[in-house]
Amino acid sequence: MKKRIILFFSTLLMLLIAFLPATTVKAAPDKSYAIQAILPDNQIDKNESYFDLKITPKKEQTLKVLIANTGTKPITVTAEINNAYTADSGVIGYDKYNAKLYKSKLPSLTSLVDGSRKQVVKLDTGENKTVEFKVKSPDSEYAGIILGGVTTTASVSPTKSKNINIKNQVRYVKGVVLRSKDDGVMPSMHLTSAAPRAVAGSTGISYMLDNTAPININKVKLTARIKHNGKTIKYNADNLQIAPNSQFNYFIPISKLTSGTYKAHITLKNDSGFSQSFDKNISVQQKEVDSVKEAISPKQKSNNKQWIGIIIGIIVLIIIVVWMYLYYSQRNKNGKGPKGRSGLRFGGKPKNDPNKATRSGNTRSSRYKK
Repeated sequence: MKKRIILFFSTLLMLLIAFLPATTVKAAPDKSYAIQAILPDNQIDKNESYFDLKITPKKEQTLKVLIANTGTKPITVTAEINNAYTADSGVIGYDKYNAKLYKSKLPSLTSLVDGSRKQVVKLDTGENKTVEFKVKSPDSEYAGIILGGVTTTASVSPTKSKNINIKNQVRYVKGVVLRSKDDGVMPSMHLTSAAPRAVAGSTGISYMLDNTAPININKVKLTARIKHNGKTIKYNADNLQIAPNSQFNYFIPISKLTSGTYKAHITLKNDSGFSQSFDKNISVQQKEVDSVKEAISPKQKSNNKQWIGIIIGIIVLIIIVVWMYLYYSQRNKNGKGPKGRSGLRFGGKPKNDPNKATRSGNTRSSRYKK
């Protein structure tokens, strides 16, 4: 009986493991690459790994990036120069090919590139190549910085699992900072608008922020206090980054979004002396609340249906295993009994029945006498 119980639960466990979706993945390292900036003589800090250059007006600058194939198969890498922008998550990005500056008096990095902004490099196993971009300096000196980056992208080894095959891309960036004057420039932040919104399955309010100064802001701490219907919603975020001359929508989640007036007091500051505060009131209508909640409901329903299907499947498996266990257990038990018939079906020899033997003998004896 112990062996049967162990066998039963082992079978059930294996069935459950086989039924649930596999999550363990293993990537093959056959395609990979690395990059390195080749820093020129006008690099301000040689210890930095990105370009931080003091440029001279009306002079051409060459940006060189070494790309190395570190995998065991050939690889194709795309390199391009892009402008810096502020993502809605509050980080500086360099991956948008068409990113534009916001209210800038300075030229963008992409407008200074002489020739193609994009290059495609094919590397054999163990091969290295250098890509070069020529950049023209502005015609006159300027305060602040021109910010962008050399972004490289390549398809690397796919992530494989039992049921899926995900194509992976790896992106590396080498920032490009062009400076002319050493005059300090202070950030100029504004909060221009706000609206209810749904982001990543959460409801809340997005606040449109911008920086119209040609300088970036690092390690920013955001503190928000939002009053609504007599309650105060508190929100904090650290290590935000804001690009020069950029605009972005920063989302503050509010779990129970309802109609009414939301009065926000938002403060941005860092340890370098930057600090600005904003007050913004918005009135949220019920139709806006309904629209925001409707935007996240399809995802929730889809997830619920998926889990309901998994639970039903597990219950069906348990019922099938229990039924099989009880059926075969009872069948084996009957097969060992003195009057069981299952032994005959499986070719076993039935025990001698004295009554049947006597009847069989009497029958043969009667026929003999006749």
